Amino acid sequence: MQVYKSRLDSFSRQKRLKQSTTKRSVAVKWPHAEDILATPDTLAEAGFFWAPTYDDRDNVACFLCGKELAGWEPDDDPHVVHYDKCRDVCAWAAVRCGLSLDQDQFGSYVFKDASRHPAGKTMEKARLTTFKTNDWWPHDSAKGHGASSTKMAKAGFVYTPTSPGDDTATCLYCGVSLNGWEEDDNPVYAYTLSPFLYH
Repeated sequence: MQVYKSRLDSFSRQKRLKQSTTKRSVAVKWPHAEDILATPDTLAEAGFFWAPTYDDRDNVACFLCGKELAGWEPDDDPHVVHYDKCRDVCAWAAVRCGLSLDQDQFGSYVFKDASRHPAGKTMEKARLTTFKTNDWWPHDSAKGHGASSTKMAKAGFVYTPTSPGDDTATCLYCGVSLNGWEEDDNPVYAYTLSPFLYH
C-alpha cells in the first residue's frame, strides 16, 4: 500500500467482513459521503488505506506505521489527525502530514520549529525512512548507485512510487517528482533544477 493509487483504490472496493462470534458475513462500502474532510483522497494522501473491521466500518491504517484510526467526524482532517497521533513514530506523518505546520497563511514555508527544517537531521531521517522501510527503494540493491536512499533523502526527496518497483521520488516542499534514476545520477544535482532549494 505504499503506492498512493493503491491506497485510494482501497476505498472504492466493497469488502466482506465476518463477525467473529457468529461467523456472519456482511458486505460493506466506505461509509462516508464526500462532504467531510476525511475523503478517500485526503486519507490516501495522508498515508491511509481503508481497513474496515466489523465494528469500525471507517477504520483506516497507515501504510508506513500501521496506525489504525476510526470514527471519523466531519471536521477531522486526516493530515492533522495522523500528525498529532504519530509524528514521533511515523515518517509519513512527519514529512507529509506536518507540512501545513511549516507554512504561513500565504502558503510560504517558514519553519518556526527548527527540528522541522528540511535540511535538519530530523527531517532527513524521516525522509530516509520512506525509502528504507521494507527495502522498498529499488536502487539500494545496486552497490554504488548514485541515487541511493541516503543521497535521495539528503537531497530532500521522499519515496512516492506510482507502481510497485517504481523509483519516483518527490520533494514535498516544491512538488518536483523525478524518476528513472540512472546509476551515475546525483540527486542533489538533479534537484538543482527545482525552484525551491534549501540545501
